[in-house]
Amino acid sequence: MAKILVIDDEQPIVELLSLRLTEAGHQVVVAMDGLSAPMIASREKPDLVILDFNMPAANGAKVHERLRGNTFTATTPIIFLTASPIGQVMPQVKDDDITRFLQKPVDFPLLAKMMASFLPGSTPPPAAPAAAPPPPPPDILDLD
Repeated sequence: MAKILVIDDEQPIVELLSLRLTEAGHQVVVAMDGLSAPMIASREKPDLVILDFNMPAANGAKVHERLRGNTFTATTPIIFLTASPIGQVMPQVKDDDITRFLQKPVDFPLLAKMMASFLPGSTPPPAAPAAAPPPPPPDILDLD
């Protein structure tokens, strides 16, 4: 079980993520704006942060910068979950190996896979079963 901080100003998104993450066995902590998020992150020391980009008071890029500058969250993985085109968001965020980007609406299997890559002891959701190999051709008898 991981402690996950969800930072988003949209109540329906927060409720949906909280429900799904709790059902998956995680503990969820919430910040409803970018201004309170760094303080909550420092207090809670989450294992992973799911961060919206467009928020009042402080956008996701500013929150990311503050989290990376904080001793308690400098190495905490962050997954941006944004309705903005990812190609517009990425250049505004300082590049690092522990930040990923995901487009809204939430693709839960992809989110789970991203989370599993960051959380110790987690494994990605099982892959779709491989197709069975075709049966061998029937034996052909040479009757000549």
